[in-house]
Amino acid sequence: MNKKPIVAITMSEAAGIGPEILALALAGNEIYDYCRPVAIGDAKVMAKAAETAKVSLDFHRIKDVAEAAFDRKRPDLLDMDNIPLSSLVYGNPNAVTGRAMLDYTRRAVELFLSGKVDGAVGGPHSKKAAEEAGEYFDGYPGLIAKMTNSPHPYLMLVSDTLRVSNVTLHISLRKALQILDEDLVLNCIRETNKAVRAFGVDEPRIAVAGLNPHAGESRMFGDEDEDIIKPAVEKARSEGINAKGPFPTDSLFYGCMTNGKYDAYVAMYHDQAHLPVKVLAFKSASAVAIGVPVNWATVDHGCALDIAWKGVADPAVLVETIKLISRRAPTYRSKT
Repeated sequence: MNKKPIVAITMSEAAGIGPEILALALAGNEIYDYCRPVAIGDAKVMAKAAETAKVSLDFHRIKDVAEAAFDRKRPDLLDMDNIPLSSLVYGNPNAVTGRAMLDYTRRAVELFLSGKVDGAVGGPHSKKAAEEAGEYFDGYPGLIAKMTNSPHPYLMLVSDTLRVSNVTLHISLRKALQILDEDLVLNCIRETNKAVRAFGVDEPRIAVAGLNPHAGESRMFGDEDEDIIKPAVEKARSEGINAKGPFPTDSLFYGCMTNGKYDAYVAMYHDQAHLPVKVLAFKSASAVAIGVPVNWATVDHGCALDIAWKGVADPAVLVETIKLISRRAPTYRSKT
């Protein structure tokens, strides 16, 4: 047990399913085969979540990772004590829960940067609650980038050998088209290459999606594929990265789970990246922050406010994400 990586796992948005799935993951045996977990959240909320999930958990409340006992019978919980129960409304995120989510995230990142943990997993979050707390939050990669002065944060969706990076993420499609340029695409290819190497693939094969129908079809349906994406791919190749494209997206992902042709894909905007992953691997996909110096991932689903605190939440994706970050931990710092 002592040789396994230490992984911090945040409760995240208290009004959603985050506390329940964390309680279920800690009550099961699977994650302990991969890591030494340290939960980060509010002990009062986690106690109620365990009751809702119908699991028996006697939390070991700590204030620092140095106090962790790593006893699966008493899961370690770094208690930040920052959500009065009077402010917790099931299924309704607010400024209090949003601020708490941001606090848990920052604490987990700081623990990794200080070397106290080997990886971190964020639970499902509410961007609206963060906004109500007075902070613009477009997802974990952006927040971690601000904390680490990282200029090129991206998100990579991962399920086993299916890995899809997002050149642009949580912005409108109109704005995504406005900001898309050669450097943005090139840096995403670079960071994808680094990230896949950290997963143990020494020479990643990367397919880059086109933007327009048929990847523009020789400018018949737009110029971006020829003027932005193709030059980025060519520059990446000149740097020794095995990237190809742009490819028409409507056929790019056919057979991607079985043919093993590519180790990663680079998509231009949110839905282009998320659709194939959620169709093919909805219950096993994780969202990994890349382009930042933190071994971090979150679940590839939201807070599920419609079922939150009803005792029906499924922890499967959180468990897979914890396993993913744990497996990545031994080589992460040397490969990125």
